[in-house]
Amino acid sequence: MSTEKEKMIAGELYHSADEALSRDRLRARRLIHRYNHSLAEEHTLRQQILADLFGQVTEAYIEPTFRCDYGYNIFLGNNFFANFDCVMLDVCPIRIGDNCMLAPGVHIYTATHPLNHRPCST
Repeated sequence: MSTEKEKMIAGELYHSADEALSRDRLRARRLIHRYNHSLAEEHTLRQQILADLFGQVTEAYIEPTFRCDYGYNIFLGNNFFANFDCVMLDVCPIRIGDNCMLAPGVHIYTATHPLNHRPCST
């Protein structure tokens, strides 16, 4: 039997209120808060936070503010840059290659919900 996390990552219906997923989101929120409130000159701290948050990251610079759901489903290549107000809803994996730059306000969504009302009502 699949866990809610396994179902989520596979793009299947899952319960987002699952205890493990709730803990994972809280962990991500705490790391994101630390990142968004760090100073620009705290480069080492910022890199450590991103390493703790993301599934893969090497060389990355992200202008605060940044938001994501879990972080561990984000895989970034070398030399990544995201400008202000980037949002990544990473319920499924997000993979971004090398030498990528995102403009201000870019939002990447892997989250969705059923479009048919019947699965939601059970």
